[in-house]
Amino acid sequence: MTSTTPLAALLARLGLTQSALYRGAGLSRTVASRIVRHDEWPRRTERRDRQAIAAWLQAQGAPEQDVALLKRVGPDRANDPAPVSPAVLAIDDEGAEMLLDPQTLSQRARERYGLRRNPFEPDLEGPDDVFLTVNLRERLLDMESAVLNRRFVAIYGESGSGKTTLRLLLQSRIADKAIVVRLLTTTGMADNDRKGQALRIDDIYRAIVASIDPTEPIKRQREDRARQIAAMVAEVGKPVCIVIEEAHRMPLVTLQSLKGLRETDNGFGPSLGVLLIGHQELDTLLAKPQVREVGQRALRCEMPPLSRTELRDYMTHRFVRAGAELAKVFEPAAIDALSVRLMREQVKRVGGMEKKVQSSQAYPLNVGNTAVSVMNFAASLGAPTICAQTVAEWNPAQRKGA
Repeated sequence: MTSTTPLAALLARLGLTQSALYRGAGLSRTVASRIVRHDEWPRRTERRDRQAIAAWLQAQGAPEQDVALLKRVGPDRANDPAPVSPAVLAIDDEGAEMLLDPQTLSQRARERYGLRRNPFEPDLEGPDDVFLTVNLRERLLDMESAVLNRRFVAIYGESGSGKTTLRLLLQSRIADKAIVVRLLTTTGMADNDRKGQALRIDDIYRAIVASIDPTEPIKRQREDRARQIAAMVAEVGKPVCIVIEEAHRMPLVTLQSLKGLRETDNGFGPSLGVLLIGHQELDTLLAKPQVREVGQRALRCEMPPLSRTELRDYMTHRFVRAGAELAKVFEPAAIDALSVRLMREQVKRVGGMEKKVQSSQAYPLNVGNTAVSVMNFAASLGAPTICAQTVAEWNPAQRKGA
């Protein structure tokens, strides 16, 4: 019987996924896969990777004894418990074939299909490049409300679902209407403080003061600092909003502190807006009992995948922005076939039982990477256009195409 690794078994017991692991611990997808599936650790970064994974697992509620075992390196692990049978697992590998790495459109594909550039180039030139579905417009309004109306909003979704794009679009829309204090969390774990550390409430205090008035010296004592910020926010004459990206990595204690920071005496209503942007784990984080009061105040909004109709409209939009025509490259049936290829089967535990469900990976970044890989493959075959059969025959393992 094939065995699995202790880390894979631990993830299964906690109901966590491999993709949640690599995002939460700040690892590459490849490294995380080799660790989870084969217990193969990078030699040069093994200790650091173990500490990062252990810290993330501890934040997810992993038992102390499991976290302690995970930190052990090399010979120290000789007497570790034997792996368990995969029969007890419900590991979701997050569609390893579907979440493609960034793709480069080959010269052969550009010449074959008359494309001056990659229609799915991730770097947008301006707001007109952004494709907004009805749901994404709602998310953008939620973000805008956090900034201009001092609300507490948490936006979460898969990598490549458009969170950063919406944040950039928000920036262009609000312009000088508000003061936005942007922060980015770290992995929350490092060998020492010189290499990195978790986002703390003191970091947020300093960022607010620096954003409102860079010349203002910040108070030493935390109580004095809180009063200083309250006075500065009240006098600035504009809404002030804290925007925290990669917020799923925030320590619980920092999340707890946000409630008090927002409720600085400002009469009725909060004094500050808070916009948290992160992966799916952010929703789980806000549901933890330790931050119940914070989670109850946050409007939690998920970034959905593109529907089949939206997928077609999105691809059409990106081709138009690249000065090309989708119909001259992809036949209509090929787009439907692409939608099917972007579905994956997932095993979830529902009420203590395992259940297979279908979920879409049609997020903008993944759609673009998949479409480019398909174009490279079709060009290598010399196909004049891309049909449904070509999409069906495309092998994600041959990602770079021709």
